[in-house]
Amino acid sequence: MDPCVFVFCRHFDRGQGVKSAHPALRGKCMYFAIPHVKCGGALARSLFGFLQPAQAPIKRDSSNAGNGISTHRGFTLIELMITISIVAIITSLALPSYQTSLEKRQITSGAVQVGAFLSAVQIESIRRNDSIAVTYSHFAGDSWCVGNTIGTTACDCTITDISNVNACLIGGKLSVISDDDLSHPEVMNSMTGDGSFVYDTARGVMLDHADQATFHFQSSAGTYALNVEITAIGRVKICSKDSTTQVPGFALCS
Repeated sequence: MDPCVFVFCRHFDRGQGVKSAHPALRGKCMYFAIPHVKCGGALARSLFGFLQPAQAPIKRDSSNAGNGISTHRGFTLIELMITISIVAIITSLALPSYQTSLEKRQITSGAVQVGAFLSAVQIESIRRNDSIAVTYSHFAGDSWCVGNTIGTTACDCTITDISNVNACLIGGKLSVISDDDLSHPEVMNSMTGDGSFVYDTARGVMLDHADQATFHFQSSAGTYALNVEITAIGRVKICSKDSTTQVPGFALCS
């Protein structure tokens, strides 16, 4: 009787005896040659029945038995084209919403940053019990700056050298916000006012109530617009310019 070779691997059921192994399975299985033992017999099953395959066997087409060809298939060209079409449709629907959301975030971020800077100046004036002069300028293109300094004399917010007597300094440090500080400086559309105002020493209001200022922000596509207003009492207010360009969460300017 020929030796019965038992092969144990992930491609075979438990305790299955075969005469030979397919070349594709060599090196992946354990082989046990047992002389004078009938393949598939009770003795063989009792000897090797405790061994379990590494995973469930792969089902193969009976017409391809013995040649190692699996019946599993990949994507067809039609299936791939349908998937790409669905992704393209979803993207086309989501893109406008994403662009609108991006515009809103850009303009809101710029207005809030400038508003926070001006509010801090008012608080600093009250804390120091001293007047602080604020200067603002808008140049050609997207260039602009806002600076402040102790006293009632306006400084030059374009100067970055702290040794210059006209630099905008607070406590010996440069106190300026400009287009360089914003991720999207182009949202600063224009500035309305005479270019400077002074916070009063005691209450943080404007020394000259006629010096009210407004900074206009507008998104790149003109969808949204915000104003940063400095009122006569020194209050910094961020509001939507009008109903057609209103930013959700910001009331209309009065």
